[in-house]
Amino acid sequence: MAKQTANKQANGQFAPGNTLGNRWKKGESGNPNGRRNAYTDLIKEFSFSEVNDTQRREKIVGKLFQMAEAGDLRAIQFIVERLEGRALERQERTISTAPIQVLSIDD
Repeated sequence: MAKQTANKQANGQFAPGNTLGNRWKKGESGNPNGRRNAYTDLIKEFSFSEVNDTQRREKIVGKLFQMAEAGDLRAIQFIVERLEGRALERQERTISTAPIQVLSIDD
Protein backbone atom coordinates (compact mmCIF):
# COMPACT_ATOMS: atom_id res chain seq x y z
CA MET A 1 0.00 0.00 0.00
CA ALA A 2 2.90 2.36 0.66
CA LYS A 3 4.08 1.93 -2.94
CA GLN A 4 0.70 3.10 -4.28
CA THR A 5 0.58 6.24 -2.15
CA ALA A 6 4.13 7.12 -3.21
CA ASN A 7 3.08 7.10 -6.87
CA LYS A 8 -0.02 9.28 -6.34
CA GLN A 9 -0.41 13.01 -6.50
CA ALA A 10 -2.21 15.07 -3.85
CA ASN A 11 -5.47 14.90 -5.86
CA GLY A 12 -5.44 11.09 -5.79
CA GLN A 13 -4.42 10.56 -9.42
CA PHE A 14 -1.33 8.59 -10.34
CA ALA A 15 1.77 10.69 -10.88
CA PRO A 16 3.18 11.08 -14.42
CA GLY A 17 5.44 8.23 -15.38
CA ASN A 18 3.78 5.85 -12.94
CA THR A 19 4.29 2.21 -13.91
CA LEU A 20 2.83 0.59 -10.82
CA GLY A 21 -0.86 0.80 -11.77
CA ASN A 22 -0.43 -0.07 -15.45
CA ARG A 23 -1.14 -3.63 -16.52
CA TRP A 24 -0.07 -3.10 -20.12
CA LYS A 25 2.95 -1.53 -21.71
CA LYS A 26 2.53 1.66 -23.69
CA GLY A 27 0.98 0.88 -27.09
CA GLU A 28 -0.18 -2.58 -26.00
CA SER A 29 -3.92 -3.23 -26.12
CA GLY A 30 -5.72 -4.42 -23.03
CA ASN A 31 -8.01 -6.50 -25.23
CA PRO A 32 -5.96 -7.81 -28.16
CA ASN A 33 -8.77 -9.93 -29.64
CA GLY A 34 -11.31 -7.15 -29.39
CA ARG A 35 -15.01 -7.64 -28.90
CA ARG A 36 -16.33 -10.23 -31.26
CA ASN A 37 -19.73 -9.78 -32.79
CA ALA A 38 -21.35 -13.20 -32.93
CA TYR A 39 -24.10 -12.16 -35.37
CA THR A 40 -21.63 -10.69 -37.85
CA ASP A 41 -19.55 -13.85 -37.69
CA LEU A 42 -22.63 -16.02 -38.27
CA ILE A 43 -23.82 -13.91 -41.20
CA LYS A 44 -20.38 -13.99 -42.83
CA GLU A 45 -20.11 -17.73 -42.33
CA PHE A 46 -23.61 -18.28 -43.70
CA SER A 47 -23.05 -16.00 -46.72
CA PHE A 48 -19.93 -17.92 -47.77
CA SER A 49 -21.69 -21.28 -47.59
CA GLU A 50 -22.53 -22.87 -50.92
CA VAL A 51 -25.91 -23.91 -52.29
CA ASN A 52 -25.95 -25.69 -55.66
CA ASP A 53 -22.28 -24.79 -56.36
CA THR A 54 -22.80 -21.03 -55.81
CA GLN A 55 -22.21 -19.01 -52.67
CA ARG A 56 -25.24 -17.50 -50.98
CA ARG A 57 -23.85 -13.97 -51.30
CA GLU A 58 -23.61 -14.39 -55.09
CA LYS A 59 -27.27 -15.40 -55.15
CA ILE A 60 -28.25 -12.39 -53.05
CA VAL A 61 -26.31 -9.94 -55.21
CA GLY A 62 -27.82 -11.55 -58.32
CA LYS A 63 -31.31 -11.08 -56.86
CA LEU A 64 -30.49 -7.45 -56.04
CA PHE A 65 -29.52 -6.77 -59.65
CA GLN A 66 -32.66 -8.56 -60.91
CA MET A 67 -34.78 -6.29 -58.71
CA ALA A 68 -32.92 -3.21 -59.98
CA GLU A 69 -33.35 -4.30 -63.60
CA ALA A 70 -37.09 -4.75 -62.94
CA GLY A 71 -37.28 -1.11 -61.83
CA ASP A 72 -37.13 -1.39 -58.03
CA LEU A 73 -35.90 2.09 -57.04
CA ARG A 74 -34.68 0.99 -53.60
CA ALA A 75 -32.49 -1.71 -55.19
CA ILE A 76 -31.16 0.80 -57.72
CA GLN A 77 -30.43 3.33 -54.97
CA PHE A 78 -28.66 0.68 -52.88
CA ILE A 79 -26.40 -0.35 -55.77
CA VAL A 80 -25.56 3.25 -56.72
CA GLU A 81 -24.78 4.20 -53.11
CA ARG A 82 -22.50 1.17 -52.75
CA LEU A 83 -20.64 2.01 -55.95
CA GLU A 84 -20.56 5.81 -55.84
CA GLY A 85 -21.27 6.69 -52.22
CA ARG A 86 -24.19 8.72 -50.95
CA ALA A 87 -24.99 11.99 -52.65
CA LEU A 88 -24.01 15.08 -50.70
CA GLU A 89 -26.88 17.01 -49.22
CA ARG A 90 -26.70 20.71 -49.91
CA GLN A 91 -28.12 23.17 -47.43
CA GLU A 92 -28.74 26.74 -48.33
CA ARG A 93 -28.27 29.24 -45.55
CA THR A 94 -29.22 32.85 -45.62
CA ILE A 95 -27.99 35.51 -43.27
CA SER A 96 -30.59 38.01 -42.21
CA THR A 97 -29.68 41.29 -40.57
CA ALA A 98 -33.27 42.10 -39.68
CA PRO A 99 -33.95 42.48 -35.96
CA ILE A 100 -35.58 39.63 -34.10
CA GLN A 101 -39.21 40.29 -33.21
CA VAL A 102 -40.46 39.15 -29.83
CA LEU A 103 -44.20 38.63 -29.41
CA SER A 104 -45.82 39.07 -26.05
CA ILE A 105 -49.20 37.47 -25.49
CA ASP A 106 -51.11 38.81 -22.53
CA ASP A 107 -53.76 36.77 -20.73
